[in-house]
Amino acid sequence: MPPDLHTLKNSSTSHLRTLSRFAQSGAGEHFSITSPAPSVVGMQGRRQLKRTASTRGNRSTVALTNGNGSAWAERNWMDKQRQFLQAYEYLCHIGEAKEWIENIIHKPIPPIVQLEEALRDGVTLAEVVQALCPDRPIRIFRHAKLQFRHSDNIALFFRFLADVELPELFRFELIDLYEKKNIPKVIYCIHALSWLLYRKGIVDFRIGNLVGQLEFEHHELEEMQKGLDKAGVSMPSFSGMGASFGAEPEPEVEPTPVETEEERVERQLLDNEAIVLNLQAQVRGALVRIRLGQKMQALWSAEEMVVDLQSRIRGDWARQIADYRLHMKRFAVNLQSAARGYLLRSREQSKEQWWKGRETEVVTLQSLVRARKVREAMKVLKSRARQEESGVRYLQAAIRSALQRRRMDEQIGETRHAEAGVGGLQAAIRGMLQRQRVEGEKNSLRREQGIIAGLQAGARGKSVRTQLARDRQALESMGGLWQALQAASRGKMLREHLRGVRSRLRAEQEGIVCLQALTRGKVLRGEVLETKGALAAAETSILRLQSSSRGFLSRRRYFDDLNAVKGQSWSITSLQGHCRGYLTRQKGRELRAELSSHTVEVCQLQGLARAMLLRTEVGALLARLEDEEHLITELQAAARGKLLRERFAEKKQFYQENMEKVVKLQSFVRARLQGEAYKSLTSGKNPPVGTIKGFVHLLNDSDFDFDEEIELERSRKTVIQHVRQNEMADQYITQLDIKIALLVKNKITLDEVVKHQKHFGGHVGNLLTNSEISSKDPFDLKALNKNSRRKLEHYQELFFILQTQPHYLARLFKRLREQATAEKDGERLKHLMMGLFGYAQKRREEYYLLKLVVRSIKEEVDCCASIQDYLRSNFFWSKLFGAYVKSPRDRKYMRDVLGPIVKDNIIENPELDLESDPMQIYLSAIENEQLRTGQRSHRRPDIAREEAIRDPETRETFIHHLQDLRDIADQFFAALEESLHKMPYGVRYIAQQMFQCLSSKFQHEEDHMLQIVGHWVWKSYLQPALTEPEKYGVVDRGLSQIHKRNLGEVAKVLGQVASGRLFGGENVYLQPLNSYIGESIQRLGDIWQNLISIPDAEAQFDIDEFNDLYARTKPTLFIKMADIFSIHQLVSSEIPCICPSQDDVLREVIRELGSAKSNESELMAVSTSEITLTLNPKLHDVEDPDAEVKALFMETKRCVLYIIRVQSGANLMEIMIKPITMEDEDRWDALVRDELSAGSRKRGAYSEANSLGDIASLPYSELKRTALENILRLEQYGKLTRHNYYQDLLNAIAIDIRTKHRRRIQRQRELEGVKLTLARLNGQAVYLDQQLKTYNDYIEQAMVTLQNKKGKKRFLMPFTKQWDHERELQRSGRVPKFGSFKYSAQDLANRGILVRWKGYSERQWDKIDLTISSNEVGIFTIEGSNGAISMPGASAEIPLDDLLQAQFNNTQYMDLFERELRVNVNLFLHLIMRKFYKDRE
Repeated sequence: MPPDLHTLKNSSTSHLRTLSRFAQSGAGEHFSITSPAPSVVGMQGRRQLKRTASTRGNRSTVALTNGNGSAWAERNWMDKQRQFLQAYEYLCHIGEAKEWIENIIHKPIPPIVQLEEALRDGVTLAEVVQALCPDRPIRIFRHAKLQFRHSDNIALFFRFLADVELPELFRFELIDLYEKKNIPKVIYCIHALSWLLYRKGIVDFRIGNLVGQLEFEHHELEEMQKGLDKAGVSMPSFSGMGASFGAEPEPEVEPTPVETEEERVERQLLDNEAIVLNLQAQVRGALVRIRLGQKMQALWSAEEMVVDLQSRIRGDWARQIADYRLHMKRFAVNLQSAARGYLLRSREQSKEQWWKGRETEVVTLQSLVRARKVREAMKVLKSRARQEESGVRYLQAAIRSALQRRRMDEQIGETRHAEAGVGGLQAAIRGMLQRQRVEGEKNSLRREQGIIAGLQAGARGKSVRTQLARDRQALESMGGLWQALQAASRGKMLREHLRGVRSRLRAEQEGIVCLQALTRGKVLRGEVLETKGALAAAETSILRLQSSSRGFLSRRRYFDDLNAVKGQSWSITSLQGHCRGYLTRQKGRELRAELSSHTVEVCQLQGLARAMLLRTEVGALLARLEDEEHLITELQAAARGKLLRERFAEKKQFYQENMEKVVKLQSFVRARLQGEAYKSLTSGKNPPVGTIKGFVHLLNDSDFDFDEEIELERSRKTVIQHVRQNEMADQYITQLDIKIALLVKNKITLDEVVKHQKHFGGHVGNLLTNSEISSKDPFDLKALNKNSRRKLEHYQELFFILQTQPHYLARLFKRLREQATAEKDGERLKHLMMGLFGYAQKRREEYYLLKLVVRSIKEEVDCCASIQDYLRSNFFWSKLFGAYVKSPRDRKYMRDVLGPIVKDNIIENPELDLESDPMQIYLSAIENEQLRTGQRSHRRPDIAREEAIRDPETRETFIHHLQDLRDIADQFFAALEESLHKMPYGVRYIAQQMFQCLSSKFQHEEDHMLQIVGHWVWKSYLQPALTEPEKYGVVDRGLSQIHKRNLGEVAKVLGQVASGRLFGGENVYLQPLNSYIGESIQRLGDIWQNLISIPDAEAQFDIDEFNDLYARTKPTLFIKMADIFSIHQLVSSEIPCICPSQDDVLREVIRELGSAKSNESELMAVSTSEITLTLNPKLHDVEDPDAEVKALFMETKRCVLYIIRVQSGANLMEIMIKPITMEDEDRWDALVRDELSAGSRKRGAYSEANSLGDIASLPYSELKRTALENILRLEQYGKLTRHNYYQDLLNAIAIDIRTKHRRRIQRQRELEGVKLTLARLNGQAVYLDQQLKTYNDYIEQAMVTLQNKKGKKRFLMPFTKQWDHERELQRSGRVPKFGSFKYSAQDLANRGILVRWKGYSERQWDKIDLTISSNEVGIFTIEGSNGAISMPGASAEIPLDDLLQAQFNNTQYMDLFERELRVNVNLFLHLIMRKFYKDRE
């Protein structure tokens, strides 16, 4: 019996409680056997859509099941199920692409529903290319935010598709992925690429088929379906793609064999294998669940035992874990304590050693700090003393009196012991002293009689002033009449009196001080006498107390000294040792002094003694050696040989053992020498001849370089050929477009003219002119007038040349600056130029506008003689730059960088005041004090700035303002560093090119170029936005005056940093910031260096010189008619300055356009609004005006390279004037044999300079003569000078050596660019071919359709000429395919068609007939006849193209029959169009 699962909900076992919850929730499907959803017949794996509930049962049950159901919903269940089928299949295809990409790059990518957004940045596609081409260096741009530079990643994928030759049918465009215009096309391309790579064997696995195998949420399908419906793109067909690439060949159809019963059963089993396996799996699952239920029933029966066992196990585990954790905790605590102790001891020891090692520096620093503090304290004390001078003097007097009293106390204490014996003496002395003192006081009073008189005068003055005060009170009762007079009188008298008193007191100051001291001394002596009398009365008690105190103090001092001596026994011992050592050293010094006084005698004595002893020993030794002289000689020779051989063997063994090190050392030495030479080549300004000679081989081209150069030249020629072919095809397509327009226009305009010809007088042939057919707007692309189209093409070519050739407008800007053009004209020209470049709103126009600004900078820099001339000049390109940076992109950047700084620090901080003038701060403090207290300030406002800065409050406020300035400047630098990568590319590119132009022009001042460029960026780009934030969108509201003043102070500090200079005398009160300014200059220099570190413009904008030539969409220009004529007039007026050469292509265009005034008067009435011009790119051969000088310079460098390899010297001039020897000729011949032989593929340096022909055929003397002639010519051109021994030529060769690798990389880039251009040109050629075929098919089909339109059969009047003509043609069986019409010459003349027929008068025209018929599409035959007889020579075939071309060329008449017959082109064409190309009614 199965267990009741509901009863397990209170079980302590989690599994049993889970089963109980399953039973309570009624989720029977978790335990029931269900059959899988059937698949669609013929598509294994795709689910068959079906209803979720049957509608055949009780409808009430269905209604209960789905309370929101309705009959309409039940009837439309299939639509609900199938509405997301397209989204489901598309998501499955995305999953297939995701699985294939992960297998390629071997790392996961985002989920299926997020893959569309993840692919937009192209990083995943670039990683696929990197994985498939591991040997190719690929740079992938990665950034969290989608940027336009991510298009480089997509471009990598495009190049890979071109390399593997994926057909254009399967490719997608950039906007399909980057802007999500057509993501299904991207997935389709990935599928196609997978099959193509599998077919080519690049990958060994196919892309999977996941349709029907994936499941998605309802909301995911709904969102995807909404996205597909919103995009409105057609879903490509993913089926059969493998067969399209030949990866899955279709099997041949074989005859169906007869199926037996066993085969049928086996087939059905195989067909239902998945269902059977699923059934088996579910049965196994049901059996397992039954066994699980039984097992759970048994466990439930033994639940108490299981619970007890689990509790015991948990308890044991808990105890083990607790013990382990406790043990580990103790171990960790002990380890941590030991580690902390060790680290602390190590840190303290290292700190102690560090401080001991720097003890002298610390002591010096402490002494300096103490000295500085003392000096500052002294300064403060002196300043305070000056302020409190009178009080200090009083304090000094008090201190002197206190010191005097202290000395008296000491004397009293000293004499108290002998008080009894000296009492009488003291009395005598006191009497004598008293008498002397009295006498002295009398004498001093006599001497100070004047002072006392002054003092008395002061007292009398005080009494007088008192009396005057009483008088003033009496006078106050008299009214305000006397107040002014009294105030003036009192002030004058008081000032005079005070000046007198002050002068007298100042004169008697010392006497008064002495009098005060004497007075205080007298008072003190009286107090001392009183104290002595009191002490004498208690003398006995005091003596006993003093003796006891002295004994106690003596004993205490003795014990203290004893303890101190015991505690310092080691120090005392050391002191005694030092003393003994000092005495010993003193004795030694005395002895050395004594000896030094007899140095000469002692040295002589010692020398004599040593000499005597040495002569004695040598004599004895020589006597012994004389007997064995020959043996000793042999022994010495053998010993020397052995020692020498041992040293040699030891050195040889050492070298052999360290042979690798020796080789490395030798290579290191050689590399060091070579590196120093190369460093002098790369870093030195004037490398010597020897260095150039040592590295001249680096200029030689290898076989790879030679092949690459040949391939580049061949590719360039191919590009030019393709461009010309595409131009011709484009011109032909334009002619076809005109032809189609003529066909359409002739079908409308001619009919209208002929219908209204009755309303005009005169001959009908004068009515229908080509001006009626032409468009009213001569600049409309549908204009059929040849003159208007020619002017249109020339204006389009003019504007294309001005856009893409910046040197023309750069010369114009320089000319306008030299002419000092008015400001108003300059503004007008600025708007014209910005309109010419579409205000840089598109990528192409922005690229060419930046090129124009850079070229203008180069032109202006080349004209400046010094850097000061450049800085002082006002260039027109700066105005152009100012208009360029007013774009929303720059405003957003300024808002992101400066917005938080201005808002947080300036606007939202009302208390901020950055005033740096101490005088203004001082006056503000006075004003604030008066406002705060309501009383007049005691501080004077009319003081100097030096006194104002000494005010404590002013000084504190001034320092606080400087700190705020420094903090805000720091925030600006931090924001600029953080957002530097977001700065618009145009600003950074112009700064980079300006730096390069200035550095190349002023090489001697190259160190300051970066500072100049950075200051320009600050002044022209950042400073205006900071000082006027509301104008540049940094803030959204206006600023107050205090805000603007604070911004001005911040801008002043930042501008000083940007200029690279410290504050000087003009801002003396900002000089305390100079240390910060110096640090910020270095910081800002790093920012400027990073600012100019950017890729070139071609890589950034993905534009090259052929971009417009192969682009399918031609560049357009929206411009006003008035602007067209203004630019035309401006260019034509300055054409001699813009185009010095008479053969310049711009001169040809201006000549073709004619006068701007005439064009304006002719065309201005047509339209004054903006028109659209489609700029036509032309391939012009633009020659360099300095080509001859450059070729001569390169040829000279080539000759000099060979000359310095043959001869040597200190400088190039010495080598060139050095005579030629036979050895030089031999070296030249060897050089020719080795490197310049005809069979060698090795290319020498500057081999492209082949104006000398075969240099190997020249003798060395001729080579040197040619080089000298070229050097002299270059010296005439100003390229070289003999003052530096032609060092400029060697510097140019050194630069070529340094940039050789760069040129190789550049050549590789050029080769890749040319290949990409070729591929795009081929794509454009295919596009043009398709367009040409489409146009041809359209024209041919249109003409056939028009000529085949029979319409309703026209009724012919019987027995007329046309009726007879058609009957005759039917009778003879010569009916033309497209009809035939017969007219008399008189009838055609009356219609204005026939103008003249030589040989026949007008009277004969009624007897002559002309038959017009057509048997081929677009070909018309005209024949003349007289009755039934054909006229000889009166037959001609006229193609419709000739008639349309004549009409387009404004040709009014056409001659036929060998110029015998003349017809009106327009009327004749109208007749043909009406008879052969119009529906017949």
